[in-house]
Amino acid sequence: MSETKAARVSTTLIDSVAVELDAHLGQAKMTVGVLTALKPGAVVPLEAALNRPVELRLGEAIVARGELVAVDDRFGVRLTEIAAWPE
Repeated sequence: MSETKAARVSTTLIDSVAVELDAHLGQAKMTVGVLTALKPGAVVPLEAALNRPVELRLGEAIVARGELVAVDDRFGVRLTEIAAWPE
């Protein structure tokens, strides 16, 4: 019987995979009627305090937390916590 070894994926290859992070600021609950009645300029209050950390998510996994900051004319997230990656 011959043994076959599982192929290993290079960490260089893994490190170059592009992913999309989502910044989760909070959430809002409303009826479909309220949602469809929204107009430009409407404000949707989030169920989150202003000083609540922003969560950076990769899919459903929280990979970091931070605080909102201004970066020129855009928003950014200053990281305050980063999840440990599995070995």
